[in-house]
Amino acid sequence: MGRSSSTRVSLLFLLHVSMVIQQQAQGEIPQNTRILIDKANAEGPYIGVVIPNPFELEPLLQSPAFHGSSIIDFAGRRFRFGAMAGKKVILVMTGLAMVNAGVTTQLLLSLFNVKGVVHYGIAGNANPSFHVGDVTIPRYWAHIGLWNWQRYGQGVEDELALEAQGDYSREYGNIRFADYTTNTKRCINATTCISTTPRVATVLRGASASIFVDNAAYRASLYDNFNVTPIEMESAGVALICHQQKVPFITIRALSDLAGGGSAESNEADTFLPLASTNSVLVVEEFIKKLDYYSVYVQ
Repeated sequence: MGRSSSTRVSLLFLLHVSMVIQQQAQGEIPQNTRILIDKANAEGPYIGVVIPNPFELEPLLQSPAFHGSSIIDFAGRRFRFGAMAGKKVILVMTGLAMVNAGVTTQLLLSLFNVKGVVHYGIAGNANPSFHVGDVTIPRYWAHIGLWNWQRYGQGVEDELALEAQGDYSREYGNIRFADYTTNTKRCINATTCISTTPRVATVLRGASASIFVDNAAYRASLYDNFNVTPIEMESAGVALICHQQKVPFITIRALSDLAGGGSAESNEADTFLPLASTNSVLVVEEFIKKLDYYSVYVQ
């Protein structure tokens, strides 16, 4: 066989292998689902709204600010398409804790035409200057589930891993989150209210781990040593994926309890969870309304 014939055979073999690989990769997504995904992406880009649990998702689904249009189910996740304040959004619920949060965020960014992520939910509180019902927007997120805390897999940095909030905190630093306080709620019903009007504020740091913190000494240590305010179970996972994919993002967390007790409102997560969930959604709605869509999303 001549060199040219041998070369043709080699090229045909490589072409065949390439086609098999492509078919196998595409086979991971059912054809009808792939068609729906392609159609959705042609209508993008979108703001991805990432929500941990049903009790945090439901207030947004019931809000008149959200207008749903369609749903795509894939890999155990439900992606809800719609609009908020004239901006196209995809809502997706992660489920509890860091692994679920990271996997879901990666699916969202891999499958769909998403140019930014807004993540919200409730959190415990470690900062004695904040109260139940307050809404916090940390500039940095830490994964505190390891004793050897790492940042982006690059080793220890000041003993605490800090996941930067992303481009939103820089490009929208002029947004006065304190102005959102007028929209927050202080009552669950006619008989159950908190004593202060909930405020909305940026804070330096939030912390995530796949544990529920209900320990006053641990809470105090996180605040005293690292100036942590919200403590929860998902945001650092969302932050890490968005950072790796270079997608702008922000996390908004409302405080449902003082982690570990210590006040008249301590250990009241079950009571004030609906209030915190509602306040987080109200702030998300205001943020998306003020988000200058085209300055961020049009390349």
